[in-house]
Amino acid sequence: MPGLLKNEVLTDSEIRVESDPLLRDYNTTYSSINRPDSDPVPANHTGLRHGRVYKRRWYILALFSLLAATQCMVWNVWGPISDSAKFVFGWQDSDIALLTNWGPIAYIPLAVPFSWLLDVKGLRISVIVTAFLVFAGTAIRCITAFYMEAATWLMNIGQCLNGMAGPVAMSAPAVLSAAWFPHEQRATATAIGTILGCLGGAGSFIIGPLIVRSRAANHTGHHNASGFLFDDELRLSRNETEWKTERDEIMILMYTEFALSAALFLATIIYFPDRPPTPPTLTAATERLDFTSGVKQLMRNGRFWLIFLAYGAVEGTYGCWGGILDVNLSPQNITQMEAGWVGFYGSITGGASGIIIGRVADYMGGHYKLAVLVLSVVLIGSTLWFTFMLYISIIPFSTVSLYASFLLIEVACLGCIPLFYELGVEASYPIAEGITSGVLTWSNNFFGLLFLLAFYIPNIGTSWMNWTALGTGIAVVPLMLLFREKYGRLSVDTGQAQNKIQST
Repeated sequence: MPGLLKNEVLTDSEIRVESDPLLRDYNTTYSSINRPDSDPVPANHTGLRHGRVYKRRWYILALFSLLAATQCMVWNVWGPISDSAKFVFGWQDSDIALLTNWGPIAYIPLAVPFSWLLDVKGLRISVIVTAFLVFAGTAIRCITAFYMEAATWLMNIGQCLNGMAGPVAMSAPAVLSAAWFPHEQRATATAIGTILGCLGGAGSFIIGPLIVRSRAANHTGHHNASGFLFDDELRLSRNETEWKTERDEIMILMYTEFALSAALFLATIIYFPDRPPTPPTLTAATERLDFTSGVKQLMRNGRFWLIFLAYGAVEGTYGCWGGILDVNLSPQNITQMEAGWVGFYGSITGGASGIIIGRVADYMGGHYKLAVLVLSVVLIGSTLWFTFMLYISIIPFSTVSLYASFLLIEVACLGCIPLFYELGVEASYPIAEGITSGVLTWSNNFFGLLFLLAFYIPNIGTSWMNWTALGTGIAVVPLMLLFREKYGRLSVDTGQAQNKIQST
């Protein structure tokens, strides 16, 4: 089907059709705000002024990325310390899955309201609300130190509040990059915002096990519903001392995440503007469709729905699969600490690769589809390697092989994220980036929710996790082959790429 594989770039006449009906009195409504007369801004073929970038954009991106990373770290806190959490609180795998599942559970009903918030109220209000939710979620978990009998409830409430911050943490990078960055840095900025957010999960893989040291070999005895040992003899044994030690270590981890989220909440209140005084690109100054019209048009966009399914299935499944890596590896007699290091190095390597891929994508000026297909093949092969080694024994197990297979999975999975975002936004332009990203990331959480709900099937085991992940990786290939590339937003901006960008 050659017609479906063609990479399309709009012509000059199509550019004018795309952009002109949406433009308003740009000189008086946007670019002239707070711009001194001595600071000229170049004009494009339409006579509109645009093209100034600000160094502060990197601070804005860094602050948001750190907030998104913290939100992800809080979301993924329990998987890497699942052995200790089950010992201290008397939880099961299903309890760990529920705590992780609050991310997608909270996201799914809130995706549309937060998309509206981003589109109508702007970045500042949306990010402050997000920072507050992370702050409140980490704060309520700290109350556990005074009411241990309510630990399960408090931890779940905290994870729910943090999960409510997910819609902006996941979907705002594309909005931020469109508002603050020139087109030749846009994919890079989107990659940094999304990937550094995901790397919060990498931090949880190493920070959690470093603070909370599992003593699983001595975890014996019974627990009541609150997690307390009720055997008097065991309370007098070394097991009781270990229980208190691990409980205190878990609370230290809770305090650490609370302190970080409080600092970020304060920083966003102090300074986090909606947008720069002068836009960096023509499309940044172009008025998007209103929220209702944008949603209606998005529902009729078949090309976007192919990206929706491909991105949601693979990223939602693999995101949750990696988030509970310790549960997956524990039956293979791999310790909590070792699983944490595997997850950490995999996430760091994948995150660095994702940013590099985003930078390369900026230089490519399109052709994102080919990159996604190549990464999908790598993902399928590395997942087969991982599964054949751990669950079928076709490939001999070794520590090097475990690390290598997981690193390749993370490289392929995280590398696709910014490409999916950019493809989704390009496919839906001139719909606002907040709407597109919100709906796109909804699919991530929906598929993640389905994956985690499987833990409630009795005696399901863990091998299904790898086969399910493999299936979603395979599904990406036909979906992307059906997708027809068309770069509407990029075509508008590259029409004015020859204009000199002034860095401030």
